Amino acid sequence: MRILEQIEKIADFGQSRIELQKEITTIEAWHLWDYVVSRYDIIETTQVLKNFARDPDLKVVLAQGIKALNQQVQQLEELMSTYGIPLPNRPPATSDSPLNVEVLTDEYIFRRVLGGIQNYIPSHAMAMIHATSPKLREEFMTFLLEEIKMYDKFLVYGQFKGWTTEPPAYRV
Repeated sequence: MRILEQIEKIADFGQSRIELQKEITTIEAWHLWDYVVSRYDIIETTQVLKNFARDPDLKVVLAQGIKALNQQVQQLEELMSTYGIPLPNRPPATSDSPLNVEVLTDEYIFRRVLGGIQNYIPSHAMAMIHATSPKLREEFMTFLLEEIKMYDKFLVYGQFKGWTTEPPAYRV
């Protein structure tokens, strides 16, 4: 797929936005737009949860996640700009909260974030499946692989902290 992606990049060189828009499908444009909208939402939610986290390690892990999400948003916004796809409204840059609610435990925050990662993996796979452009398929595959790696690291972290729910062992 890398060869097709390179050929497509060379062919796209010097093309106008209108010409580039003819190369992507409606579903590809929708996936790009949906990725940005969902990333904005996830960043905002993670920032709020980070404000309630008490465990210093969890705060660092959440900050790293926010950094990775912001890098993805930047890539997606550049792609959307290339194809002339309108950008959705950005959420506030920070989501500070002066409250410290005792109900939001570190374990709860971990499970919410892990569940979000788990739920987003199939979305990445579907975007890759729907894409007909080699360049966009490669981008979507990169996001899928990054999400899987993030899930694996976050799961191991939660297991280390004792925050994962482990099913009972099955013995005959």
